[in-house]
Amino acid sequence: MQFKLAMAGTFATGLLLAASGAANPSGVGGVTAPGAGEVRTLSETIPAGGTVQVKYLLTQPRPISTGGPRKLATDGFLVNGIGITSPNGDAAGVGLVKDGFLSVTIISPDSDYGMNLDYPFLTVAMTIPATTPKGSSFPLDFTDAVFQTPTGQLTLVDPKPGTLTIGGSVSVHGLVPGGGIWPAGTVIKVEGTGFQPGTKLITKLRTTNPIYVSPTEMRFSLIQGDILDMQPVTAQNPDGSKATYFSYLRGVLVQPPSRALLNDAEPIFQGQTHAFAIVGPIAALAPTDFIALAIQNPTAGPVVVTFHHDQSGITTSVTLPSCGRVVEDLAKLLGMSLSAGDTVTVTSTAAVQIVGINGNEIAQTVSPFLPAF
Repeated sequence: MQFKLAMAGTFATGLLLAASGAANPSGVGGVTAPGAGEVRTLSETIPAGGTVQVKYLLTQPRPISTGGPRKLATDGFLVNGIGITSPNGDAAGVGLVKDGFLSVTIISPDSDYGMNLDYPFLTVAMTIPATTPKGSSFPLDFTDAVFQTPTGQLTLVDPKPGTLTIGGSVSVHGLVPGGGIWPAGTVIKVEGTGFQPGTKLITKLRTTNPIYVSPTEMRFSLIQGDILDMQPVTAQNPDGSKATYFSYLRGVLVQPPSRALLNDAEPIFQGQTHAFAIVGPIAALAPTDFIALAIQNPTAGPVVVTFHHDQSGITTSVTLPSCGRVVEDLAKLLGMSLSAGDTVTVTSTAAVQIVGINGNEIAQTVSPFLPAF
């Protein structure tokens, strides 16, 4: 399986490279030519049936405004999450899984994306089929990546691709909650495969000793409050097998999207949160076009999100539990059709993560936008 990505980026990580035994990224590949950037792809060893989090790292900071992949071949692996981050949390995007490929579009209004070298700039989590033979391997690389910066086009190249090897005994699928700011005493559930009573969990967070629950779950509690986004957690088994996962919130859908295309979409949320947003004025929509909103609750309690159609006064709402999300056609959320020039005001009882999605059912395309906050 060959991963060929053209995605926007935010990070490279000395921490992660040191943990994996790789060299310091400064100076990797020599001096990068103007208009180009270098990426490293980390190698992973994950058992069949587990989750691999493919990690891509920038070797130099690059201010990226927009970007997206040509195609990422998934080869039957189930994509179950896309993680990005930026120093100020302005970057957002959307991915689309279609016909065995993943495409991603990232937007960063402040060109903040690509400017942090402390973490992977992009992660893609995928489930490995349980029938994949042990010892088989797949190349992990990053090629044909072209993005826009404030000064022009940026081409990202992969001077050192990685390899996914099917083996080892442990993998990490995710953390619940995986993102947001959480107080001391919060119980964090670590989901994965191959956990054992002797499995160690290594993290920068101040936590209680981890508790083994089952081969697919471990738990620990926060000793002090902290931000969970992009926290590295390494699970290590007594046989030496280990897997590192960078956390982010993957909210649980409160209802399936009404449009088939949205079922194949992966919203990528900003780190920033908002309790107020305006969508519009809406441009004229073709019959096959639609506007959707993805909203995620990173708080410890439920929130009520209200949608107000400013022209008609129609108001509807949806309740999101802690770590819940909704991804839905805006017209469906309002219960009415939308016209050119309409505006919709979104308010929430607590700050949430919001990203807009422009979609076309015939072209089978999605692209992200950010409301006015």
